[in-house]
Amino acid sequence: MADETALQNLFEDVCQTLAHAGFDIASTNADDRTGLRVHREPDAVSVGWVPTGELDPAGRRDADYEGIRTALRQALLEILTQAGYAVQADRSNGEVRVMPT
Repeated sequence: MADETALQNLFEDVCQTLAHAGFDIASTNADDRTGLRVHREPDAVSVGWVPTGELDPAGRRDADYEGIRTALRQALLEILTQAGYAVQADRSNGEVRVMPT
């Protein structure tokens, strides 16, 4: 398990790196829970994306946005790797995990 302070610092650094790269990070307190989400796990920081209903006004249940998720995951991997973070794609949930070094 990662040190709590180190993990909090990593979380803040990842948020700042993504903000400098031009990403808007949705607040974890946002009611709609959509947008780019950064959250702490016990041993890493995860970055994922939740689409807004405006992408699919018809509200199709089968809309999975796999193309957008793949492009975003690749962009996140590139940006965070170039910034010096240890990253890996978690294909099971579409998120990118950032591990402490």
